[in-house]
Parts: sequence; C-alpha cells; structure tokens
Amino acid sequence: MIASKGLQLMRNFSTTAARNSHAYGGPGSNLPFDVNSKYKFTALLAVFFSTGFGLPFLMVRFVRHRAL
Repeated sequence: MIASKGLQLMRNFSTTAARNSHAYGGPGSNLPFDVNSKYKFTALLAVFFSTGFGLPFLMVRFVRHRAL
C-alpha cells in the first residue's frame, strides 16, 4: 500500500511538472545569448574565454611595470 502511494505521488508529480513547464523552444532557447548565428556565437565565446584567461597575465604585466 505504501509503495503504491509512492508510485501514485511520483506519477502525479511528473504529470504536473510536464503540465506546468513552458513550451519547449529547442536547444539553446534557455540561454541568455543567441546561438543561431555561429559567427557571432564564436566571437562572443572567444572574447569571453580570452578575457578570463588573459586577465591574470595582464595583471602581472601591470604590477611589474608599475614597480619599475
């Protein structure tokens, strides 16, 4: 009896979760940037990663030149 109650609760949850979800817009529809233009996406991705990777090197360069 407890197992059947648990199964019923899981079934009810899955149906309400599916009913309450928004319409599915496809891959990338929930991202804050546009993934349809591959050149724009590539450029933004390159800027994002190069900024994060290059920032420590720029900070070291700034500190070393300031100390002279």
